[in-house]
Amino acid sequence: MPKLATLKQPESLAKMAYESIRQSILSGQWKIGELYNEMGIASDLGISRTPAREALLELASQDLIIFMPRRGLMLNRFTRRDVDEIFELRKAIELASVEKIANISPRVDLIAIEESLLEQRRAVKQKDYLLFIEADRLFHTSLCMLTNNRRMIAIVENIRDMIHVMGIKALGLEGRALKVIEEHQAIFKAVGNGNAEEARNAMAYHLDQSKEAVNEDLN
Repeated sequence: MPKLATLKQPESLAKMAYESIRQSILSGQWKIGELYNEMGIASDLGISRTPAREALLELASQDLIIFMPRRGLMLNRFTRRDVDEIFELRKAIELASVEKIANISPRVDLIAIEESLLEQRRAVKQKDYLLFIEADRLFHTSLCMLTNNRRMIAIVENIRDMIHVMGIKALGLEGRALKVIEEHQAIFKAVGNGNAEEARNAMAYHLDQSKEAVNEDLN
């Protein structure tokens, strides 16, 4: 009997619902302070309430949404404590990442990093902040992936959606997107030159500036 390739199982409704809702959140369609309800979401998706609730529970576990007892659910309104904790975690991981990459010999291939910088510049010209935030995500996750540390990569991936939601409005601050590109370019240059200390300093400065921009948006 000929060997047959194993058929891929179709994704569950809950998983498809999760991805659909997640994308609507990341694209800015959900509004801070607006209440939503499970039945309405399930109806919009054309599915029953059970898989919709499973998807929403998963998003809640990632701190993207919060359930309001007897009222519904809403997009998480991040506090200054949330911002402090996220950026403390980012510093611990991302400074270590660029230091490790800069010290690798021979030099690592930074083509993905360079491409993300080009995409960021295109996004600024088009004034497309959603495209910019995706390119920003590629910049940071690509750096982390170059460490080949599976656990560090998993943590960064796990918090990137929160960073996305935090950062999308902050990017609207006057001149912030261009400054992000300058800060990213400094990190890229230091890593490419194998200067670990300069790479750490550049990443630390970038994260401090990003945190300040996010906090300014919270005012």
